[in-house]
Amino acid sequence: MRGPITAVFFALLFLVACSSPAAGLALKVTDKEAPKELDASIRGKLQSKAVQLLDGEKPAYEFWFNREIPLQSKPASMAKALDAIKETTLLGAVSVPSARRDYRDDELPAGVYTMHFALQPQDGDHLGTAEYLYFAVLVSSKLDTKPDGITDYKTLVKTSAKSRGTDHPIVLSLRPASSEGGDVPKLNEPAPEHKSVQLKLPTKAGGEPTSLVFELVYEGKAKK
Repeated sequence: MRGPITAVFFALLFLVACSSPAAGLALKVTDKEAPKELDASIRGKLQSKAVQLLDGEKPAYEFWFNREIPLQSKPASMAKALDAIKETTLLGAVSVPSARRDYRDDELPAGVYTMHFALQPQDGDHLGTAEYLYFAVLVSSKLDTKPDGITDYKTLVKTSAKSRGTDHPIVLSLRPASSEGGDVPKLNEPAPEHKSVQLKLPTKAGGEPTSLVFELVYEGKAKK
């Protein structure tokens, strides 16, 4: 009797594993306008396609990226692509239907946010907390009403922190793409206990159209 019982037991384990949330989020790109919570001037900058990360049939995140991201210079290489973005540049927007955790493992409250590019400060407080210094700082759509309304790092951090009433901004980690091949966007696991979506966005550097390839980490934690 042990043979049949064992077979049934492992079959049940297989079914449980397949239905487990540990399987992760699924990726979908769909035609969808950016949320009305965003100011019209910001919505006008965004693509009319949403990059969705689905938990079952429900979105865990919905991203809208800029139609074109201005760069300071043409990326020297894939590994250095994010260095070409000016700090505080608007990258896009994100809708978070239910509360999540950000890269600091702090609460990311449900809501609609703009996303701005930032670099982690090189001071003793942040030493060794992240593999890369690149971040998307999230700001509540209620507090960010112009595409170029936030122009310095200090204001960006302060405004983001107001979104949840703390001293720290809401951040998602950005990192260079681990590879350039294949269709994008696509899901990836770029480091242990990290999950990301690899993106290729239209950009312009010195008047020349080009593209920016990088990864946005939606699951993972900074070291503390």
